[in-house]
Amino acid sequence: MNKRLLSLACGAVLVTGLVAVTVNDVGARTRTARATLATAAGVKVGSVEFRTDRGHTEVRVRIFGAPGVDAFHGFHIHANDVVSPTNGEGCIADPAAAASTWFVSADGHYNPTAQTHAHHVGDMPVVYVNADGSVDTRFRIDRIPLGDLENKVVILHAGPDNYANIPLGTGASQYTENSPDASTATGRTGNAGDRLLCGVIAVR
Repeated sequence: MNKRLLSLACGAVLVTGLVAVTVNDVGARTRTARATLATAAGVKVGSVEFRTDRGHTEVRVRIFGAPGVDAFHGFHIHANDVVSPTNGEGCIADPAAAASTWFVSADGHYNPTAQTHAHHVGDMPVVYVNADGSVDTRFRIDRIPLGDLENKVVILHAGPDNYANIPLGTGASQYTENSPDASTATGRTGNAGDRLLCGVIAVR
């Protein structure tokens, strides 16, 4: 009788241990990161949340009162990896200065594998801003390792992202107004234009 009770007790301990390991294992694979988006004037207008589970990263974008309504906008993760005495780092902008100077402190796209645009790790789907300035969308993208996002920056651009979908070189008639820089701009950012919203990512 004592042997049977001992056996049952040992079994209960083993089962409890197995459950604890499973819970901890799942918890270890589920992490989040978050950025609060703000305008050049420092007005907070939304957030971006990254959540990873079992090798996938889900991105949730929620914005209210965004500029550039009723339009698609380029949406990227920027590296924020060069500390400049003139530009600083993170999300720095002077709302009284030209829009082309806003948030240049965030540097270029997050691109650890030195690819051209549309293949950067930081390249994400465009975001559509509704007529009331709102965004509420989510998508899943596997190539963004959440653990690498600490102190990177999320940027919403003024224009849409062409994902390098224009003929390289001359002859792209839809870009005659900014030639000969169209190919260069496309290779860097998808020719998405100025930076309207910015947020530094913190991993939790």
